[in-house]
Amino acid sequence: MKIVALSCTQRRLPSLTDALLEAAITGVTREVGDAEIQRIRLIDHRIEMCEGEDTCLDPEVGRCTLNDDFERVIELAEGAQAMLLAMPVYAGNVPAVLKIFQERLKSFMNSTQRPFGNMTVGTIVHSRTMLTEPALASLFPWYLRLKNRNVASACVTQNNHQDLARTAAPDLCVAVGRQLGMTLNGSRSSDHHRAALPLVQSPPRPRCGDPVASFPGA
Repeated sequence: MKIVALSCTQRRLPSLTDALLEAAITGVTREVGDAEIQRIRLIDHRIEMCEGEDTCLDPEVGRCTLNDDFERVIELAEGAQAMLLAMPVYAGNVPAVLKIFQERLKSFMNSTQRPFGNMTVGTIVHSRTMLTEPALASLFPWYLRLKNRNVASACVTQNNHQDLARTAAPDLCVAVGRQLGMTLNGSRSSDHHRAALPLVQSPPRPRCGDPVASFPGA
């Protein structure tokens, strides 16, 4: 099973984002024995900003016409069924490198199969102080548009800790990866392997105007 590990940091290696992402990878590979991890660091690819001309939406064009590494990143993710996404918060929202990538994916808006879509997702967001939750929330419209399903998230802040990697943050990220893996394993289990719960039907409720039963002492 192919799983994309998408790092959205804007720093070169080593980075805290990549360390937390590696912890999540450890978790998912613990649960999914046949996991094929495709690591993608957006900052390592030259992805230009969308120019907003919408020529990519023309059926006769059908693709983004900018000449950069965007299509290479799309090719790397081809065939993936799940994604681990890790990102820092720089200014209360998603980092610029991810926002640019999100806008470039617009070129597939009219496609039947949209890259980075129809995936089961686990998300990791970290920051120095706060605003991790609003940044996480800003991802969900993008996930919904791509028909992705986020099944686990971790938001961690550095605050007064000198090294977030020496706190419980990596353990939280391992848990995100494990939850993603268990969800993927569950989706692969056929229905006849699952225990069927008994069907419990409630007694019919009286309708307005029906005679009311009398009880002693009522």
